[in-house]
Amino acid sequence: MRPQRQASIGRAGLLWTAQRGQAIVWMAVMLPLFLAIVGLAADGGLVFSARRELQNVADSAARAGAQQIDVRAYRESRGRTVVLDQPSARRVARSAVGQNASRDIRIDVEPSRVQVGLSRDAPTSFLRLIGIGTVRVTAAATAEIRHGIERGEP
Repeated sequence: MRPQRQASIGRAGLLWTAQRGQAIVWMAVMLPLFLAIVGLAADGGLVFSARRELQNVADSAARAGAQQIDVRAYRESRGRTVVLDQPSARRVARSAVGQNASRDIRIDVEPSRVQVGLSRDAPTSFLRLIGIGTVRVTAAATAEIRHGIERGEP
């Protein structure tokens, strides 16, 4: 029995020796794939965060602009007509966006609503390795003027 047992141990040892280099090959093949997945997840998070920040700015600018009502028209109509003071609404919305030069700003003011569109380039980190240094993110928001009670029980 001893020779047979030695033969089986010898075959297992030979099999172990033949498979020792496989882990290094698998690691060399799979490491770039894993790094690419981690890089895309990190850059995706950066782009998502930049988009969320831009959307918050657009929302607040539209709301600030929509609060600029034309007081004279409101008083003359005894509260029946509410319209925007368009120059004031545009000025306040632009001021709420700020003067950041990296943003493209579009502000449309109508008698009853303000629309704000923003876009900018968000920097990437891992995608720079393949030549993509920035990703364009955009956000849009609309705010309408409201007054009085619109719904509810009398």
